[in-house]
This record gives sequence, C-alpha cells and structure tokens, in this order.
Amino acid sequence: MRKRHLVTTFSASEMAKFDHEIAGIVRERRAGTARSFQAEKSLFDHYQRDIVQSPDSTWYEVIEFTLYVPGISWLLALGIKRQLGRLKTRNLFPFWHPPTQLDSQTIRTVWTLIGISFLNSYYATLLGQLLTFTAREFHNSTATQGLVLGISRLDIIPALILLSLADRIGRTKIILFSTAMGALFSTLGAISPNIYFLAGDQVVTKAFATASILLIAIVSSEKVPANSRAWSLAALVIGSALGAGAAAVMLPLAGLSVGSWRILYAVSIFALLAIKPFSKHLRESRRFEVLSKASYDIPQIKRSRKNRNALVLLSASTFLLNLFTIPASQFRNQFLSHDRGFSAAAISAFTLITAAPGAIGLALGGRLSETRGRKLVSVAALVLGSGGLMLGFLSHGAWIWIWALAGSTVAPAIIPALGVYLTELFPTKYRGTANGIIGIWARIGSIVGVVTVGYLGSTLYSNVGTPLALMGAGPLFLAVIVFFKFPETKGLDLETINPEDSEFHES
Repeated sequence: MRKRHLVTTFSASEMAKFDHEIAGIVRERRAGTARSFQAEKSLFDHYQRDIVQSPDSTWYEVIEFTLYVPGISWLLALGIKRQLGRLKTRNLFPFWHPPTQLDSQTIRTVWTLIGISFLNSYYATLLGQLLTFTAREFHNSTATQGLVLGISRLDIIPALILLSLADRIGRTKIILFSTAMGALFSTLGAISPNIYFLAGDQVVTKAFATASILLIAIVSSEKVPANSRAWSLAALVIGSALGAGAAAVMLPLAGLSVGSWRILYAVSIFALLAIKPFSKHLRESRRFEVLSKASYDIPQIKRSRKNRNALVLLSASTFLLNLFTIPASQFRNQFLSHDRGFSAAAISAFTLITAAPGAIGLALGGRLSETRGRKLVSVAALVLGSGGLMLGFLSHGAWIWIWALAGSTVAPAIIPALGVYLTELFPTKYRGTANGIIGIWARIGSIVGVVTVGYLGSTLYSNVGTPLALMGAGPLFLAVIVFFKFPETKGLDLETINPEDSEFHES
C-alpha cells in the first residue's frame, strides 16, 4: 500500500492548535510523551501524526497514512487530506463519512457490498427499463406489460428460500452465489423467443438479485457501528442506483433496432469476472458467527409479540410504499414514451438528469437519520418526495422535469430512514427470514400497483400518468403510520433493540 503524506507548517505561537488529539474521521491517542499521535480507531491501515521542529526552528505537522479500498483509495485520500488539512474540519465528519469512526476492514466490506449492489441492481432493473422496447418486438399491449411486470414480482418466493438458508449457513455465501447465478440468468434473457419466456427468466434472475440485495443490507447493518446503519444503507443504495443508471446509460442501444434491447441482457455475463475479487473482502460478521450458534430457536422468535408486531408493521409499510414506487419505476419509460412522446435518447437523458440528485437525498437521508432520527426523515421524505413525483405524472412540458427533479431529490431519503428498520427490528437468527416475508408483502404491493396501473392505463384512462399518480396515496398513508406507530431506533445497538441477541457483546 502506498504511503501518503500531509505536511503543514506553523509557528510556535500556534502550537496549541496542533498539539492535541484529533477526534474526527480518525480518533487519536498520544504515543508516549512526545508530540506524536497514533490512530485508536480510523479507516486507515496505518496512521501517525508527528509534530517536529526543523534545525531552523520551523515547526511542522507531518501526517503519514496508508489505506486500501479497492478502486477508490486515491479518491478517499484526496477527501482525507482535505479534511485533515484544515483545522476547522479535522474534528468533524465529512458528508461522505458516517458520524463515527470506521475501521479499515469495515470500510472495505461496505465498499465491496456497494460493488455487489451495483451488479444485482443492474440485473434487477433491466426488465422495467427495456419492457417498452421488448413489447415493441413482441407486439404486446400495455395490459400484457403490466401482467409481465406483475409476474416478475413473484421473484420474492424463491428469494425467501435463499434468505432462510442464509440465516443458517451464512449471508456472504448466499450473496456471492446469488450474484453469480443472477448474472447467468440475466444473460439468458438475451435469447428470449417471446415475452413469456423473458418473464419466467426474469423471475429467476430477480430472485437471485433480490436475495443478494436484501442480504447485503443485513450484512452491512451487522458490520457497522450502531450510529452508521442508515448511512451504510444509503451508501449501498447509491451503488444500486449506479447499477440502474448503467442500464439507463445503455438504453439508447435498445433503440438502435427492433431486437437491440438484447444487448443489455447479454453484457450481464461480464459480472462473473467480479465474483472472485469481491470474495476476498467479504466475511461474515462476528455478530452472525456468534449468534447463529445461539441457543434460542426460530419458533420461539416467531411467537415473540415484539417480532410479530414488527413483521406486521413493516409488511404493511412495504406494501403501501410499493403500490407507488414500483409502478412509478416500471412504467416511467412507458409514460415518457407513449404519454409524452419522448424518444429513447430523451428517456435516457431524463432518467440520468432526474435520478442524479437522488444521491443528495440518499446522503442527507442517511446522515440525518443518524443525527435527527429515522421517523422525522421518513415522514418528510414520504410526503414531500412522493408528492413531487405524483405531480410529475400529471404534468406536461417543463413541469415534468421540475416535479421529477424535486421528487427524485427528496424521495430517496426514505430508503435509509425506513429501510434500516428491516434489519434493526429483528434478531440475528430471524433477520433473513423476516426480510423475505416482508419482501413477499412488498411484492404483493408492487403486483397490485403495476397490474392496476396497466389495467387502468388500457381501459379507464388512455395514459398511465393518471393511474400512477393515484397510486401515490399509498406512501402518503404510510407517512401517517410511521409517525404514530414506528419506534425511534437512532443510535441503539442491535442487541438493545433485540434482547434475544444479548449473548453477543461487541468487543
């Protein structure tokens, strides 16, 4: 690993500003009695800060550090030098870092999970991105498209088997296996002879992708400190958004010819090249290793009133949320193409431009969820974000862009704020299974949403925009439920939230 240096010159009168321990992205401890400091906890593999005087009586602060995060070490080093190079910021946490220190292994694990999220999100988003082009080749109606999208949501049933298995044999094994199999089945979609073959293939592809994505969130929550769970989930979703964005960037290829949409499925095969490098930095959490052998059993967990209430609450929540979010995503291209006359290139541009600010909502949502609380952020994102998106589906001209930008900037904050409850409210041995059950209700919500929008768009309305806006009632009702029924878990250890896991103690 490359050693990096940051050198600052200062005068003797400024000594008090430098000769003390830093407690920002690095938590220092003084090394002996000299003006030398080492890292007690940080994302660095090696860190040392020395205050030295040259023969000409000039004082220097010399920071030496090494860090390794595959692919982005150089970028992190730039941010770190900027943060530590200014006295006003070195005791603060930058926007890209959670509000607590992370160790080097944790940051590598999170980055690896981001990469895996990218791949699985690419597989999972292809059907929705390409369906309008696929239907054009196979001469399918809007109603048929809605039916296909509904069928594809059945992926959660086989995914539940994988999630339950992960609770017993390990999350990381299933993540890597599912990512590889998702790549293979996604590639198979390129040779689909009809829309029904593609629908069946995508049920399998998305089952593997869904299992992997849900397990990624669980591993992340189990690995990071208590006040970093929402932040890490936001980082993972940014990786997923980039995966979906990759499909959007390639979307113009689907408009080259009648069958050129198949190219986007075919390139999935290259994801297999990443499996081995990812496996080097992915390990089971110590929490899982300890608690997977704990004495409590699954039937006892299921009978717990706390866990039953959490399961009902989160199942209803994901149902209501997916009534709108999934149809809005799946039918967006149909809305832009059929209702508003956008070309393939214009759809690609619209997707990229309106989706990009979502990273702001994700970052702020993750940070504010850790500092202000999950409930406040969830309610604000549900009302303001969903409201903006709803108005976008009822608008024309420039207002489509304005409302889409507003809604797409705020709405993503709901993902880390509300999504973190899926791992926080359940004990370790039940976390994967519970997420699978919640996922079933999420899929039921999405199926009801896409089938309803497809049916109304073909019968009562001559467009999909109005039905999509109607589905926005789901998230607005959910905001009321979150406000009155959800607990606040900000800053609490998983073992505090789940007394069943009290056998585990963080070292």
